[in-house]
Amino acid sequence: MYSCSKNGENKNAAIPYSKLCNGDIVFRRGISFSSNIILSKSNDCLYSHIGIVYKKDTTWCVIHAVNDEPEFDGDFDRIKIDKIEDFFAPERASAGAIYHSWLEDSISKYITNNAFQMVQDSVHFDANFDLNDSKQMYCTEFIYYLYNTVGYDITEGRRTKVGVLCFPDEIIFPGDIQKNKKLRIYFEFQ
Repeated sequence: MYSCSKNGENKNAAIPYSKLCNGDIVFRRGISFSSNIILSKSNDCLYSHIGIVYKKDTTWCVIHAVNDEPEFDGDFDRIKIDKIEDFFAPERASAGAIYHSWLEDSISKYITNNAFQMVQDSVHFDANFDLNDSKQMYCTEFIYYLYNTVGYDITEGRRTKVGVLCFPDEIIFPGDIQKNKKLRIYFEFQ
């Protein structure tokens, strides 16, 4: 496993590009207000955000459902695609990790093609965190949805009880996915 610290080191230089695969799961500890709320309610997870790796042409990217990261004036919160370096940029992340999925290449390709289509369809971010509404999605709901399209519950039924006004009673947190024992970490930074 590759790892690095942020102390004077460029963490993006250490990203193991040669090991990346379509369908890998990426986690980051965000620095936003909403990230801090998620981290305060999750006592066993280092991460507040999640996405899926996708190779667009020759560039490794992350597809993720995100709020408060507009790309242009008038942009709305939605499922979007960013270069992996931008996903882990210091102004967005204080820590991160990449996990390899156990899915066969053909299934990973199917999932990531679905994810890319959702970018093209401009699926909105789900600010209500409603797991029953697939017309809008929050970050972990997005990954959960993608895996459900191939008949697998990546959360293995885990949910986090939140008890905060802006969230439903239970939602999927990044830790609910990170605990899946089939995912294998191969890169992290702090």
